[in-house]
Amino acid sequence: MKLNLRHIFIMLIIIVSAVQVVSAEDDTSSSSTTSGTAYSYISVTSVEQDPEVLMYGDTGTITVTIKNTGSESVSIKRAELYTKDLNVLNDDAYDTVGYIGAGNEMQFTFTVKATSPDGIYYPRFYLDFTGSNSLSYSIPVKIGSTGLSISLTDAPEYYQEGKSDKITLTIGNPRENGVSGVSVCVKGDGITSTQSSHFIGSLDADSSSVVSFDVTPNTETDMIFEVTYYNGMNTHTSELSVPVVFGEDKKSANPVLNNVEITSSGSYQTISGDITNAGLEDAKSVVVTVKSPATAVDPYKSYVIGALEADDFSSFDVTFTSISGEIPILISYKDVDGNTYEKTVTVSSDSQSSKISGSSGSFEASGQNNARSGGGSGGMPGMGNMGSGLNSIPVFEILVVIIAGTGLFFAIRKGLFKKAVDLGREKSGMLKKR
Repeated sequence: MKLNLRHIFIMLIIIVSAVQVVSAEDDTSSSSTTSGTAYSYISVTSVEQDPEVLMYGDTGTITVTIKNTGSESVSIKRAELYTKDLNVLNDDAYDTVGYIGAGNEMQFTFTVKATSPDGIYYPRFYLDFTGSNSLSYSIPVKIGSTGLSISLTDAPEYYQEGKSDKITLTIGNPRENGVSGVSVCVKGDGITSTQSSHFIGSLDADSSSVVSFDVTPNTETDMIFEVTYYNGMNTHTSELSVPVVFGEDKKSANPVLNNVEITSSGSYQTISGDITNAGLEDAKSVVVTVKSPATAVDPYKSYVIGALEADDFSSFDVTFTSISGEIPILISYKDVDGNTYEKTVTVSSDSQSSKISGSSGSFEASGQNNARSGGGSGGMPGMGNMGSGLNSIPVFEILVVIIAGTGLFFAIRKGLFKKAVDLGREKSGMLKKR
């Protein structure tokens, strides 16, 4: 009985030892598979960055894709992104990975923050395989803090209080990557605009977009154009400050009064003259009338000229009554944006050649007697000065030439000129015979 128990005990020891040897061989075989050749079939197939170029302080992502092109599974212990130039916000996300099967892919996404100056940096992606082998891959990461540019394409040199002006801007993207969600707005104390903002959307690298604002300043201030956009998930702004200075627009319409004449007719007087647009822009809806102390009366209370192009002129006639010797002439007009302007020119009724003063200065108006056309609702622009130069034309000489030419024409038609020539020839022949 004791012999049998001893034999059984020895057999158990032998069996346990055999199992341990087999287990050790299996572990050695598995370790040999990972650290031998299988890991060499793991490679980085792609790297994606969002955004492609970080700005200082931006948060972005770096996604690394690996693939097992071998025929065996490979055990991965951990994956990390090593760098001293970027702040890796999830550096412990892949402390434990596991196996990647044959022919399979696996992605690792790291969240980083740009904490270094502009430049190119090379963080290293590491894979630690089970055992003593590893994979290392350098990833170029760009940091560039250049923002969107704002260029003032078209704007007046001077502004006028309460007048709407059109401002045109060009928004450019000088960055190496595109941006999204681009919008433009205008702000400033005393600044109003018919457009609250313009939405551009995406703006690719090295591209631009043009936007326009109709702005009305009510005080001299700084007009701020602000561009908001996204670089990846990060919000950024660019600004352009435009000083608003009130002054006279050098390109605007400038109605100038000349050739003024005042005549009396019964119970009222008539003031006639020409208006020339000495500006560089057209004047719209031009209307001429008189203001207090003069009183406009029928038949021509006001004279509607209409549009007056640059360097063009038109005549007008306004009827009025006045007990004063000073007659204020009111010229109202609009620009292409619909802004209304008024200009008052005071005329003295003491003499035919009257001194005229207004917002554009003073000048002498001739008392020339010109023909006028049109009714109370307006006249034909540009036709009122056609007779102003008749006194300088040599009318008598022209009539003499016309009469002489007419007589010569009829003489030729009736043969009188030929008869006179023949008669002259006959007399010449008779003189020779003598």
